[in-house]
Amino acid sequence: MGRPKVNSVAIELTGHCNQKCSYCYNPWREDDGASLDGSDGERLLARVNKLIEQVDIDHVTLTGGEPFSKADIWPLLDLLSEAQIPAQIISNGGLITERIAKRLAPYAVGFVQVTLNGPNKALHEEHVGEGHFEPTLRGVRAMLTHGINVVGCVVVTGKNAPVLGETLELWHELGVRQVALSRFSPAGYAAAQVAELLPTSDDLMCAFEQAAAVARDRDMHLTCTMPVPPCMFDFEPYEPIEFGFCPIGTDMQEFALGPDGTLRNCTLHGRALGGVSDIASPDVDLAALLQHPDVTSYRREVPAFCEGCLHVDSCGGGCGAAADWVLGRDPDGKRLPDPVLWQHVDDTFDERLRGQRDGPRRLAVLP
Repeated sequence: MGRPKVNSVAIELTGHCNQKCSYCYNPWREDDGASLDGSDGERLLARVNKLIEQVDIDHVTLTGGEPFSKADIWPLLDLLSEAQIPAQIISNGGLITERIAKRLAPYAVGFVQVTLNGPNKALHEEHVGEGHFEPTLRGVRAMLTHGINVVGCVVVTGKNAPVLGETLELWHELGVRQVALSRFSPAGYAAAQVAELLPTSDDLMCAFEQAAAVARDRDMHLTCTMPVPPCMFDFEPYEPIEFGFCPIGTDMQEFALGPDGTLRNCTLHGRALGGVSDIASPDVDLAALLQHPDVTSYRREVPAFCEGCLHVDSCGGGCGAAADWVLGRDPDGKRLPDPVLWQHVDDTFDERLRGQRDGPRRLAVLP
């Protein structure tokens, strides 16, 4: 029997990050990864070697924390190159100097994705902490100078949604034509920031209207990478933006390998598959772990609110990780819908948010 095929694995090299993003989905954000164990380079390479030996991986995403804060990124890139496994990188760009960009260029990674959360220093740093706007711009320019493909990202929040068009214009000015619109999903550390950052349906429609106009005028490729439940509003007016859905349980799933050696359903989920604390343990069979009910039954677990919906098979209620982090489970132990939808539906959750942010959130759900 051959190795099981996996679309992608997000390898979290480290819990450390030079930024302090309010929207960070890592649960270790508050202690900067100090609570994690087993994130040294030797064990990291042992885990990735085991993945390569036991799983047929289409590609990997190197992330963190901040992957360029750890020297282990270079031997890991060497290992992946030797195994002929394509890699892409998610970075905040702030640690990437001309020297690092020059060293990275020969690896020919698919892309390096970098986030800007506003068209100016003030708004970007309101999201990620002081002193990071200019270093990020320098990192982007250094990579472009050395021929590295840079993909932009904007974490769309209730704060920056009104100026998404201006932020995309900044990306265009930098020379970046492909941008991921990662609407804020409150998981991990960010679950505590839900009232401050969660965009409403009006926020998202305002943001996507601007984004669609920029995409058409500037010939930019925009994708909404975090799921937006299609019952919130019609996506058609916002073409050519491509809207995606949660891929867990499909052949497009991207698993997450944590700095501590746990394998999870995705980077936003906090629970280790099968309760396995470190995949490097000799008794761990990765092929069996990938068939654990945490994976295979995930899409069959539908929020009660979503039962009977025409979109339930593709949407599944939105981001299940955010729902677990913020809302927990209903009295029957079933998952609740994504908080981005639930804020407009549930009176209790609406009141919880209303106490911290003004304005109604009621929503007429589309049939």
